[in-house]
Amino acid sequence: MSTWREHPLCASPTPWPARFWGPERLDPTAWRELAGRLVIDDEVARLCAVLAGADRIVDVGGGTGLLTQALAAQVAPVTIVEPSAEQRAHLPPGLTAIAGRAEAVPLPDASADAAIATWVLQYCDDPAQAVRELARLARRRVAIVQAAPDNQLVDIYNAEAAVAGLPPAHHGWLLALAAETLGAVGFAIELTRVRAPVRVAPAEADAVADTLARLHFAGHPALPAMRAATAPLIAGFARDGALIDDGVLLLARRPR
Repeated sequence: MSTWREHPLCASPTPWPARFWGPERLDPTAWRELAGRLVIDDEVARLCAVLAGADRIVDVGGGTGLLTQALAAQVAPVTIVEPSAEQRAHLPPGLTAIAGRAEAVPLPDASADAAIATWVLQYCDDPAQAVRELARLARRRVAIVQAAPDNQLVDIYNAEAAVAGLPPAHHGWLLALAAETLGAVGFAIELTRVRAPVRVAPAEADAVADTLARLHFAGHPALPAMRAATAPLIAGFARDGALIDDGVLLLARRPR
């Protein structure tokens, strides 16, 4: 990761980690709560543009299915691979979903034109293996979205982690890992910024602190202390009615 870690979109005020800090532990209910606040228009538009012409897409870790639904309507049929039965049960109607983990997707090699994983790698036991699976599945393109350097949800995560005495997150590390892994098997890589605000009023800081703590540390005994530590931080960030949840879109293309 020696070259990619120097890319501006892989930067972070957090020191470069020696190893992966996760996996983070997600409460599916918290993810659905957050989804109601997300403004994903830019992310949808950019993914639709870079995946245009695909004949089939595999979405690894499809979550709420909101992004998948847009891709299926505008680009190509999509198969969601999602480990959580609860998440699969709450997907919008009409989407195809199968059970599976990012590190071991139950689909054949080259089974889709494109494979994507948006905001997923931090929840994987082995992010590098998850990226290798994306490369195995995709005939032409891989798209990954992780947090931008100034992402305020990562700042909030790191405040929660400090309460628990755990190491901070560094999404640039994940992006550099993905770029290095995909580049090693012949993909050409480019990184671009994706705008993704989260609608939050300052008065909602306590509720959002609860959602984010469960989004990052589901079931952790320090959740009450995490909420208490991050609610003031969220209220300060949300003075203009939103949190910055900008991402970085990593697009990997196989040479023709």
